[in-house]
Amino acid sequence: MADRPVPTGYGAFCWSQLNATDPAACEAFYTKLLGWSAAPERAGGASLTLFTRGKDEVATLLEIPAGTPRARSHWMSYVWVEDVDASFARALSLGAAAFVPPSPIPGVGRFAVIGDPTGATLGLYQQNPPADPSRPLPAGAGTFCWYELATRERDAALAFYGALFGWTAQPMGLASVDYTLLFRGEELMGGLMAISGPEWEGVPNHWMPYVAVADVDARAAAVPTLGGSGCVPPTDIPDVGRFAVVGDPTGGVISLLQPL
Repeated sequence: MADRPVPTGYGAFCWSQLNATDPAACEAFYTKLLGWSAAPERAGGASLTLFTRGKDEVATLLEIPAGTPRARSHWMSYVWVEDVDASFARALSLGAAAFVPPSPIPGVGRFAVIGDPTGATLGLYQQNPPADPSRPLPAGAGTFCWYELATRERDAALAFYGALFGWTAQPMGLASVDYTLLFRGEELMGGLMAISGPEWEGVPNHWMPYVAVADVDARAAAVPTLGGSGCVPPTDIPDVGRFAVVGDPTGGVISLLQPL
């Protein structure tokens, strides 16, 4: 998984954004945990924070407006599409929910947010021309390296993403977990984990982004000292590496992966 180059281009994940109830607390947490730098930016009239690793742009941080009902911090993953209006309409025809309709980001592009038929939230992003779908994404420690859908409705999710993005599925055949790899042609896009049982009680179906780290045990140990919490302790994934799931001080959840 994480040892492969991260695919790019239409139908691939292209960006991650943290929507947060307390941006200042999140900025302090992620810069110290992952070694990111943070700088204020403006995009389409909105104020946000850009996370970088050296010269590489890796993510954005946006404040959730005060008074938003049932607001909680969350990471949003975006898939690059050639025509966001067409992709949005196609998603709705396939049973998706419309959370944010196609909207402009002046000087940048257009985006939309959908809920897939199983309830997992996903962003769609169209960049203003000239766009280069083949430009490599940043790789290595401190960058996003994997995207995983956790859902209770595997077959419905596979049918939806196959029809929307042309992804195909390949079961891994693991005894311990029902896991499916998602491909665009021969390129590995991400994974789908079928979830069930009391341990998932209260956890909605969701897309989980993973950030590569050099030492997952050290990073996970640092989380409580930074005001965060551990959700899944460092755990081995045979033939892949070692991962942990952590929560930031505002409740946003992200995974850390140390590849083999």
